[in-house]
Amino acid sequence: MSPPNKKRQRLSPKQIRIRKLEREAAHRTLNGNGKNDSLPPLPSSQDDDDDDGIGTLFDHPYGALPYGNIHLIEHIGENRHLHPDHVRQFGLGSLQQFNDEQVLNILSFVDGSSLAGGVVLASRFLYVAGHHEELWRDLVLRRWGEVGFDVPEKNSSDDDCETEGSGQIKDNDDDHAVDDDDCKQSNNNVRAKRNGGIWKDIYAFNEYKSQKIISSPSHHSSKNPPRKHEPISIRGIYSDTFFRSYLCRSFALQPSWLSAHTVPTIRHDDLTTSQFLEQYEQTNTPLLIKGASSSWPAVQKWNIQYLINNTKGTTFRATSGAAPLPAQFTMENYIRYCQSSTTEEAPLYLFDRTFATKCPRLLQDFDEAIKTSCPFWSEEAEHGHDLFGLLGEGRRPDYQWLIIGPKRSGSCFHIDPNCTHAWNAPIIGRKRWIFYPPGVTPPGVYPSPCGDDVCMPISLGEWFLTYWDAHVERSKDADPSKRPLECTACPGDVLFVPHGWWHSVLNIGDDGTTSGLDDGSVSVALTRNYVSASNLPDVLRFLRTRKSQISGCRDRGDAIQPDDLSREFQKALLQAKSCKEASSNAEEKKCDNESSLDPKGLWVDLYEKSEIESRKGWGCAAWSDSDAQDPSHNNAVLKKNNEHKTSILERAKLAHQDDSGNNCPESSSGGGFSFSFL
Repeated sequence: MSPPNKKRQRLSPKQIRIRKLEREAAHRTLNGNGKNDSLPPLPSSQDDDDDDGIGTLFDHPYGALPYGNIHLIEHIGENRHLHPDHVRQFGLGSLQQFNDEQVLNILSFVDGSSLAGGVVLASRFLYVAGHHEELWRDLVLRRWGEVGFDVPEKNSSDDDCETEGSGQIKDNDDDHAVDDDDCKQSNNNVRAKRNGGIWKDIYAFNEYKSQKIISSPSHHSSKNPPRKHEPISIRGIYSDTFFRSYLCRSFALQPSWLSAHTVPTIRHDDLTTSQFLEQYEQTNTPLLIKGASSSWPAVQKWNIQYLINNTKGTTFRATSGAAPLPAQFTMENYIRYCQSSTTEEAPLYLFDRTFATKCPRLLQDFDEAIKTSCPFWSEEAEHGHDLFGLLGEGRRPDYQWLIIGPKRSGSCFHIDPNCTHAWNAPIIGRKRWIFYPPGVTPPGVYPSPCGDDVCMPISLGEWFLTYWDAHVERSKDADPSKRPLECTACPGDVLFVPHGWWHSVLNIGDDGTTSGLDDGSVSVALTRNYVSASNLPDVLRFLRTRKSQISGCRDRGDAIQPDDLSREFQKALLQAKSCKEASSNAEEKKCDNESSLDPKGLWVDLYEKSEIESRKGWGCAAWSDSDAQDPSHNNAVLKKNNEHKTSILERAKLAHQDDSGNNCPESSSGGGFSFSFL
């Protein structure tokens, strides 16, 4: 007898969305949970001599392969009866119903000793999952990030060696990684031997030091520091989740990706102040100035040892868009980190705004030199440069940074804060720049209409692998004003970055192959943001209408806060005297022009003209007045843009949000990427 028919319950739109997500999650559990649609595609090769497509610099340290490789397995002999994904099924047991992202999420709650002494020993699959680099990074940052930690010194036996390899993504016929003795060179294809476990080594080393401090001398006197982790390559691991971060870090840069040079370029000796102001700053055009910093002491003297010697006793802040917390490093420890960081998708990037106060010697190595080599960037320039300086050093927004990172690190697409111009000078290592004009959004970048947040790939590697082909097509746009610009800046060069331009920067080292314990594995640069007469109207409008996007002052008690910055900046412009030396030298020397002593002279005239222009509208297409009229529409757009990029778990969270968009994750600090710096 069949059961009586029950009246079918009508589902709400929210329940329908959740059911859809549940079905999709169930579908992804089939054949092992390894498939992940977020795995970046490989762009087409555009190099004539590259017939094999995109290569990798080294094999996955634990042998993980893309999930699609599971369909290419040939079952031989007694293994014919095994499921292709048996390593995962046997290794997870009842946990196999979770996808790999969820497995990593579960493991993120495990402490370091349990992870190393229990989880990774339980099965081959958990050995690979438990050594996921980001798990150990987060353990280190949560425990020692605020107080600082030591990075173990690299031994000579840890030096990278070269082994045979085509550079292609393929299976490894061996169950274990190649031994050090088998390392050799073949056709200049570099395959790094030890490219995993960096953060596990850092955790173990600092845990050892902690135990050594709290233990009695007799207890630890015979205990040696922990051995460095040597990854074992495991066969049968098919996971897009495990493979993704490795791929985004290890892919080989094609020569064609670095060859285009479309940014206007001029020799330093051929550039005058009036020419720079009229042809580049006022027209808001990027410019690469060759040789502009070659005479700076920083360019002539700085190397890794110089930086270590002149920063002793000082710590620097490093952050990553993928890391949960910032970290405090000494210069020596950060350099060691850069020299060993090879498998992180988004390495910690030293972006320090207080270096000039903490290490005045570093400031002296370029501060005076720039006034001579680039007089148009001197605060004493008559045309009005660095106008935020009128607010006072402690009260103004952040404006200068020391930037250091490992090779192949960099910054994803962003627009510089507070409508400012900037200059950037590489000191060690080359930088690859990509610019998109104001109002032209780069491929893969989805800003909210109000401009508060941006949805984009979390790393440069993911952007290159996913959107490079689209970028190439953009460079062929029929309208030249919408085409991106590219260039490579070298030590000795200075790059002018106009306000409102999207830009991304990739550190590519001294040359295409340099690596190891020399300076080539580290990139060092200096940058300053500034307000001048050319962007003052937009800055005034920005400070008045975009207070939520003002940055560089919120976490400093002595700085002027966003609500007051517009008023205080106007006051500073009105009170400033056009002749800066007049107050100190009035008794000894009179200015030729009596009106220059008038506090309502040049600066007031500049302010009044700029204020009139700012009331008329934006001078730069990066901003518009109609961007934030419908907040609910903004949330809907971000939801749509994010839906195909987020994981099942994250999309389930989105589905539970109110339809009105209240508390939408994309509007929070964790769900988007702000234009601004802290």
